[in-house]
Amino acid sequence: MNRNLLAIILLGLSIGLYFTYTAKNVEEIKATGIVNDGYDKTLSSAKELIRLRDQANQDWLKISQAHQDRLAKMIPNTVDNIRLVIDLNSIAVKNGFSLKNIRASASSDPKKSSVVARPSTGVGSTITTPTLDTVIVSFNTTAPYPQFINFLKDLEMSLRIMDITHITLSGSDTGTYDFGVELKTYWLRQ
Repeated sequence: MNRNLLAIILLGLSIGLYFTYTAKNVEEIKATGIVNDGYDKTLSSAKELIRLRDQANQDWLKISQAHQDRLAKMIPNTVDNIRLVIDLNSIAVKNGFSLKNIRASASSDPKKSSVVARPSTGVGSTITTPTLDTVIVSFNTTAPYPQFINFLKDLEMSLRIMDITHITLSGSDTGTYDFGVELKTYWLRQ
């Protein structure tokens, strides 16, 4: 009888111990396992992103330096208003006139520059992505119409991407015209 009673007591103690202590720890271990699975998925995604980044870098290095420079001029990664104004004025001088009242202003929206990624683990991280922002340039000039048209053609042939958004024109009896131009160009914020 003592052996049966001792076995029943030990069985009751083990059941009580399971429900009071072990069951809570099993739930915590399961929750930790789920979090670890999320981390494993995040790590495998990170490895894949690293592989893709390395492949993109290898592809970039295959592009000649001259073409890389041309791409950098097409959409620069900094706002260099002075260089932009110098380039515009040199195109104008090439066509026989100069620019006046030049104004340049960069517009950007800081909210557009980041994407928030939330993995299944609940841990948030911010990943910044390049954003295309604009620079608005306006200027006035006085020139004969054919020279101004040649200026616009040279702007069109320029590597730098520019969109003319507004042109005003006022004429005179001398054969020269007063032009007001507003254009938009772009830069890639990193």
